[in-house]
Amino acid sequence: MTIQTENTTSTLDTIVWGADAIAPHLGRTVKGTYCALEGGKVPGAKKIAGRWALSLRIFHGSFEVRA
Repeated sequence: MTIQTENTTSTLDTIVWGADAIAPHLGRTVKGTYCALEGGKVPGAKKIAGRWALSLRIFHGSFEVRA
C-alpha cells in the first residue's frame, strides 16, 4: 500500500489522498474509514472529484481544546 501525500511546510500541512491512505491516520480499517468518511464523521475530510482527501491540520486541530 502506498500512502500518497502532498507535503508543504510540515507534517500537519499534509493532505492525505484516498480512503486506503487515510485509514492508518484514523486507526480504522479501510471499510470502517470509508463508512466514517461517507457519514461525514471525519473532520477535515472532503471528497474532491470522487476521491477522498484529508487535511491533517484540520483533523488534528479538532482534538485541541479551545479556551
